[in-house]
Amino acid sequence: MKFSNIKKSLVVGAALAGASLSANAGVVATSYLDVQSFGIIAFYDEAMTNPVLAADLANFITVSSGTRSSSTSATFNGTGLAPDPVFAPGTTGVGTADGTFVCTGPSCGAIGVTNNSLVGNFLDADSIHNDSITNGYSYGVADAIVSGSALVEPTVPASGMTYAAASLSGNGVAGGNSDIADALTTFVEFAVQGVTELYLAFTTDYSLVVKTDVTPDIDADPSQVANATATGIFSVGLGTDNSNFNGGALAYDFGGGFVDISNRPLFTENLVTESDDTTGSDTGVSESNGSVQSGFFRIGAGDYQVSITQESSARVSLVSAPGTLAIAGLGLLGLAAVRRRKS
Repeated sequence: MKFSNIKKSLVVGAALAGASLSANAGVVATSYLDVQSFGIIAFYDEAMTNPVLAADLANFITVSSGTRSSSTSATFNGTGLAPDPVFAPGTTGVGTADGTFVCTGPSCGAIGVTNNSLVGNFLDADSIHNDSITNGYSYGVADAIVSGSALVEPTVPASGMTYAAASLSGNGVAGGNSDIADALTTFVEFAVQGVTELYLAFTTDYSLVVKTDVTPDIDADPSQVANATATGIFSVGLGTDNSNFNGGALAYDFGGGFVDISNRPLFTENLVTESDDTTGSDTGVSESNGSVQSGFFRIGAGDYQVSITQESSARVSLVSAPGTLAIAGLGLLGLAAVRRRKS
């Protein structure tokens, strides 16, 4: 083999390898979900013409026990801050569970996020995502807080915020995770004015930012492999609780009338579910005034369990394409062959 051909192979391999290791733009993922005014609407009758006032609802629903917790974690290039669950005080989970604000990576100071600073700040969450693309920030960050209970205090709407975001301006892996989980055991009594059934649904307002982006130079560079995922979920589950042998009858309206679901351990409905990744067309979502309501449940006297879950997650990675490293390796092998021939 001629030296000139070996030299060309080395130059091409080294150039491609250098391009994959020196990227100064990158990839960003953000999941921000702020749930406000979460509450219960209820009726005395199946025709839903006779509403139950929130103050009266408190006479029918008694929360015997429950827990509320929030948990956050973040990673950057394989190191970071492990999940740190924080529990609300009290046996019924009425108090606030304020998750630990976590941020790791060289750009934590630049993005300016602090504990609970994004509560109600939809525009700031969106701006941080866009600034990260423009300025090449690198971080993994998460935050969470939940307060209020629509079951314990029907007249006071509950709220919760989860935020997870990750960004890379060079090769690496970063991620954030933020979640809120409510688990309440509810005892429901119906003795006022001969009432034996209630028909209720869960309702909430929310704002969210769930999207991923890759800078154009990285997207067009075959020597780079960029991946990003972002997910935001808010779900409500309701089920019969037979732990005290007093489970109540439970039915759900699937659209064609109420169907008994008393034998199911927990019937869960996703009120908000959004996700985005780097495949296909851009499906990222930014919404500041969302509103959603669950289907209606029919509940009778007895024990029930309620599960309320909110989660935000974000993951990004930016690595050299395997083929690029292989070409670079061939170039180095060629250089070794040249040196042997010279000697």
